[in-house]
Amino acid sequence: MADFAASFVYVPSEVLKTRLQLQGRYNNPFFKSGYNYKSTAHAARTIIRQEGFSALFYGYNATICRDLPFSALQFAFYEQGQTWARQWKKSREIGLPLELLTGAAAGGLSGVITCPLDVVKTRIQTQVNASAGPTVKQTPGGSVPIQGKTGPGSSLKQQIRSISTSSPSTHTPRPGAINLDTSNVFIGLKLIYKTEGFAGWFRGVGPRFVWTSVQSGCMLVLYQTILRQLEVYSASAEDAESAV
Repeated sequence: MADFAASFVYVPSEVLKTRLQLQGRYNNPFFKSGYNYKSTAHAARTIIRQEGFSALFYGYNATICRDLPFSALQFAFYEQGQTWARQWKKSREIGLPLELLTGAAAGGLSGVITCPLDVVKTRIQTQVNASAGPTVKQTPGGSVPIQGKTGPGSSLKQQIRSISTSSPSTHTPRPGAINLDTSNVFIGLKLIYKTEGFAGWFRGVGPRFVWTSVQSGCMLVLYQTILRQLEVYSASAEDAESAV
C-alpha cells in the first residue's frame, strides 16, 4: 500500500528522468532520440501539451505490477530474516554485518522472483510503435533509433518513444526479439514464454539481483538506524515530560 501511494509521484518523475537521460543535451547532434527538451520543467510542459497529462504515467500498470509484489516480498523476507538473525544472536541488536545481509538477501531474492515482471514491463515500455515514434534501423551492433520524417502535425509523433519508466533498467530486448504489441502484462508474459521459453522471463536476472541486493541492503540498514534513533528520541521526550 505504501509503494502504491508513492507510485503517483515516482512514475511521472521517472518518465521525465528517463526521457532526459535518453535525449542527452538539448539539440543533441550525436543522437536523435525523438525527444528534445530544454529542462525538466520544459519536458513536463511539452509532454502534457503534446501527449496529455496521462503520458506522465506511461507504463504505470506494468510498473506497479512489478513494484508492488517486489515491495511486499522484500519486507516479508526482511522481517523473517531479522527474526532468524535475532534468534541466532539471542539479542535484539544483530550488528551491521547481519543487518546488511538480511536486507541484501531480502532485496536480491525478491528481485529474482519478480524478474519476469521486470522483463515484461521493460519490453512493454521499450517496444517501438512504427506508426508513432522514430524508426529502428537494424545494424550489426544492434537496433539504432533514427529520427522519423518531419512535417505538418508531426511534432506529437516525434515525442512518442516507448522507454522504461522505472530505475534501473536491468533488461533490454535482444536483437530480433518479438515486438509484444500489447500493454497487457499477462499477455506479454505469455508471448515471451512462447517465443523465448522460460529463460526469456529471466533475462537480465544477474544485474537485477545485484541491483536489488545493494539497494535493499543500504536502504534497510538506514531505515533501521533511523528507526532506532527515533525510539531513543521518543523515550527521552517521554522521560522529560514525566520529570515535569
